[in-house]
Amino acid sequence: MAKKDTTTGYELSSNAIQSYLDAKTAQRNISTNWDTASDLSDQLLGSVQNRQEAKRVDEDNKRKELEAHEEQFSNNILKITESAGGMGEEYYGLATEQAKLLQGEYMEAVRAGDKEAQTKIKMKLQGLATSSGSLKESLTIAAELKNDGLLSNGRTAEEIKIADICTNPANAIYQDGEYVWKDPETGQTYTQVDLDKSLGQIDEVTSKAYLDYEMGQNESGMNYVNGTGPDFDFNRIKTSIGDNFIKEDNIMSIIHDDFRKSGESNTFKNDLSGYLEQMPDYYKTFNIDVDGDGIPGNSEEDKAALVKAITDKTDVNYDFKMSKNIVADYLARQSEEKFYGSHPSGKSTTERKAMTPEKDETEKMFLARGGIMGELVKKGTIWNEDLGKFVTRGRKY
Repeated sequence: MAKKDTTTGYELSSNAIQSYLDAKTAQRNISTNWDTASDLSDQLLGSVQNRQEAKRVDEDNKRKELEAHEEQFSNNILKITESAGGMGEEYYGLATEQAKLLQGEYMEAVRAGDKEAQTKIKMKLQGLATSSGSLKESLTIAAELKNDGLLSNGRTAEEIKIADICTNPANAIYQDGEYVWKDPETGQTYTQVDLDKSLGQIDEVTSKAYLDYEMGQNESGMNYVNGTGPDFDFNRIKTSIGDNFIKEDNIMSIIHDDFRKSGESNTFKNDLSGYLEQMPDYYKTFNIDVDGDGIPGNSEEDKAALVKAITDKTDVNYDFKMSKNIVADYLARQSEEKFYGSHPSGKSTTERKAMTPEKDETEKMFLARGGIMGELVKKGTIWNEDLGKFVTRGRKY
């Protein structure tokens, strides 16, 4: 049987959890507070290296803590699944204990002839039954979401922690007519509402709607390439994507999950660093200067801080409207690629848009070479089927 830490209530059944507990022990012996480390550096060494090391240790401890909560949550879900969605012995024990207490109070009220007290206790017993049913439903949903791979990668560290605490029966108590969970480290109490909110899901509905929209861009692009439809209007498409698909309650799923179904390695979050290198003005827009040199975005620290500000809604620099603008811009560029499509020749969209017909070239030959008829139409050039030639404002090829 796995050994249980009496302080945290965690079962020491994995390296991740043990590593986290070791880190917590180490923190009791050394200060990992950034400001404290910085003060000591200024006083003793006058170097920023100590501050950077303190930051690294702090981030490493947070990573270990997150991994521990993820591991423990998996263990909790395994137990829920093994009990076929049942509440488990611990919860039934709590319910039985509470029911016995209420039954005892009820008998006392009967002996005292207190009708009002009897009615109130009956209501409490009904509330216990209702709360138990609600708890079972919440735990079942948590297990299904986890087992079916529907939990979003965009959930915050705090949400992951709450999900762990609220699915661990060791943390459960019955209080004021409902089941709640107490954080074994801080004493913070969480409710079933907190549990439900911590289980953010992948937004599959919006993902499907967006992919349908993107496919429509592909069809429109084919018309433009063939010279029968309008060109891609980047600003209009960007605005449309932002207004119709990106909301405060789903932006983290769009950022962190496989929203475009192009693979987990191709999420917005994973593409962001490379994307920002192509869009350096965003560094100035956010004006994040972590290294203190007065130049935003010129160091790895600055760049990492910007990525965090865009992708982590708990970050002090996070702003929904700014993140929404960047995500909409990114998705609009993906739609633009779909619009023009790729060509077997390997030519870029820019190269294809600059192409003009060669001497004696037919429309089919021009298209096969990668040409875009829509670009010619904008310049007044069309294919004249009767003449078998391209014609443009009095000039013939």
